[in-house]
Amino acid sequence: MGEEIAISLRNISKCYKRYARPVDRLKELLLPAKSRAQEFWALQDISLEVPKGDTVGIIGQNGSGKSTLLQIIAGTLTPTIGKLYVNGRVSALLELGSGFNPEFTGRQNVFFNGQVLGLSRAEIQAKFDKIASFAEIGDFLERPVKTYSSGMVVRLAFAVVANTEPSILIVDEALAVGDAKFQARCMKRIRQLKEQGVTILFVSHDSGSVKMLCNSAILMNHGKMLEIGRPKEVVNHYIALLSSDDNQVEIENNKSEDRTLVQQNNIELIDDFVKNNPDDSLHRHGNKLAIIKNVQLIDLKGKKIAKLETGQRFQISVLLQAKAELSDLIVGISIRNLMGLVIYGINTHLLNIKLPEINQNQELTVLFKIPCYMNKGVYTVTLGIHSEEGLSYDWVDELVVLEVNNSISCDGLVDLRATVEFNIPVNHTIGG
Repeated sequence: MGEEIAISLRNISKCYKRYARPVDRLKELLLPAKSRAQEFWALQDISLEVPKGDTVGIIGQNGSGKSTLLQIIAGTLTPTIGKLYVNGRVSALLELGSGFNPEFTGRQNVFFNGQVLGLSRAEIQAKFDKIASFAEIGDFLERPVKTYSSGMVVRLAFAVVANTEPSILIVDEALAVGDAKFQARCMKRIRQLKEQGVTILFVSHDSGSVKMLCNSAILMNHGKMLEIGRPKEVVNHYIALLSSDDNQVEIENNKSEDRTLVQQNNIELIDDFVKNNPDDSLHRHGNKLAIIKNVQLIDLKGKKIAKLETGQRFQISVLLQAKAELSDLIVGISIRNLMGLVIYGINTHLLNIKLPEINQNQELTVLFKIPCYMNKGVYTVTLGIHSEEGLSYDWVDELVVLEVNNSISCDGLVDLRATVEFNIPVNHTIGG
């Protein structure tokens, strides 16, 4: 296998044996000449090469073999037939809580999992603060994992795999368990790892995420690899597969109402803020001649909100403070989806709004009033203050997380609220 290849699979197959009764397994051990099992091939003849630095989406209906394939690549399963080559350290976030001992504390599991991933105890100790800060489970780190909610388990698991400098990252749908803030933080971290050249295998039922995040995609069905190609084309074929008469598909949408408290940081934090972690998961820059002190999502009556309904008007309230006398302030916002795609960006200059001159230490609140046409999903808001010449005073990336619900089911990033009219022509006879 060449150095430019991260993962190579040659004719990989995985067979499980099913026994009608437990005693049949014992009889087969005693009399191996006669098979008493029914064979189930979870994977059949999978051949694949993934170049270093590629992000590959793996899609398919439940039971198509996606998780089995990832477990073989991660080394937690052995193939029945075929050869596997993996070039680099693998960090895998597979099924919920895999690799965690429920009797151990979160701290103990961090060290245990880190060592399994090939890190020394000293290396894990050096990274521990970043892992704990990313997970945001507070004092639960010192409690047994069996006392955790599902959301807390997956937060800690992702914090470990994303901060152990993997060369290959495997993520299997586990992020669907987290809340909106966690999903936003994780997707941002995945994008950062992608930019750093990490090879990523990404399993998701969210076809939009696969199309925007991945360089290529694989379609699995009944243990076979039906197709590998460009994400858009593979996703379209997946949708067609789901719509076919002979495929009854049940796609689970796991949700968690689990929430964590966001602690005080170097700016005044409220419930809508993403924590400013020491690992720079919250990127901030500027000369600080003016600073963002507070940001809130509020309705038109000024009440703080955490979720929106498509079609609802809302406000983004930005409280800023000048650290010097300033007369050229421009305040802007950028709303992005979890893939980092800008849905909408605007600033006071583009809106022809001239903000007043403010003195040193004086505060100013700027309200952006916005109709929400975004489709159901999780979004982030980036805030910035700069001068008319483009000098950055304060800029904070993906500071606020907002969740949008849509009572109307539609496809795409936005809901344009289309209407439909129709008429039936009236038949008439020409002539008399």
